[in-house]
Amino acid sequence: MSSAQFPTNQPPSHPEAATRPAKPIKRPKKPDPADYPPLPPMIQLTGNTPIPPASEPLQYRAIGLILGKYVPSSEEFNQGMVLADDGAEIDAVILGRIMSLIKNHLDLEQSHLWVVYPRIRKEDNKLHAQIMGVWDPQLVIKPLNSPTDAQEPIESALQAIPTLENLDIPNSYFSIRGEVIYQSRETREIFVKIRQAPKKKTEEERYFKIRLVGDLPQKLVGNFWDFDVVRADNNLEIRSANFVAPLRAKLPRKGGGRPPSEGDKRPERPSGSDGSLVPQSEPSRPKPAPIKRSLPPTLELPDSP
Repeated sequence: MSSAQFPTNQPPSHPEAATRPAKPIKRPKKPDPADYPPLPPMIQLTGNTPIPPASEPLQYRAIGLILGKYVPSSEEFNQGMVLADDGAEIDAVILGRIMSLIKNHLDLEQSHLWVVYPRIRKEDNKLHAQIMGVWDPQLVIKPLNSPTDAQEPIESALQAIPTLENLDIPNSYFSIRGEVIYQSRETREIFVKIRQAPKKKTEEERYFKIRLVGDLPQKLVGNFWDFDVVRADNNLEIRSANFVAPLRAKLPRKGGGRPPSEGDKRPERPSGSDGSLVPQSEPSRPKPAPIKRSLPPTLELPDSP
């Protein structure tokens, strides 16, 4: 093929392209902690609060409080919504273990402090609540038979039980503890993975995700965090946060990594006297087994005369 068809020393079609400097790659600016307002301290939970403190450092959980009225649906009593005192409407279901308590002992025309398990709907990222309890001091104290003798002990007992007025916890407080699996500073979204322990040994471990709204200067993904969260309408906004422990091991850098173990070592190839590698020959095939042949019968010569 002639060189006329494929010129070898042809200059580029755009001479300025060779001298044009490459555009610098815009990398996202690392957040400066000084640019972020300081977060308030974590809420100190005790055994006398609606939400107890975590039993262990790496305890996964998602639990919170909603002050409002429960409105059951016309079809099922355990399915309805919580009309919060701030006007938010939150889809809710009642777990079976407190069904009789709500039906027989609560006035649904009044607001109650519901203890709920939060869930996030995938369709619209709205909050969904599973009602698992109610915090009401009047339900804890059982009245005695004699009204005259019971008046003073009941009043003293009610004063010892914390109420909304003396609790140092917002009535829209949520405690979220788990592994951060997604973080976006543009949308101010943080997704936390919550693991659920199986109820039976034969069941597999399950998990769900909770969407939080907020931004922190730290890199959260792959670490276990403890979040103090407050509900704003149907969103869970971060109030304060505390790093607990890393969960994902760091990947080795390029060219690094762990040293090879005995099972990872490859057999060394033979080299010549000058250090050059000797080409490997094809693997020798096993020789076929020899075929046993039967010996011819011996001939008897006739006796000489």
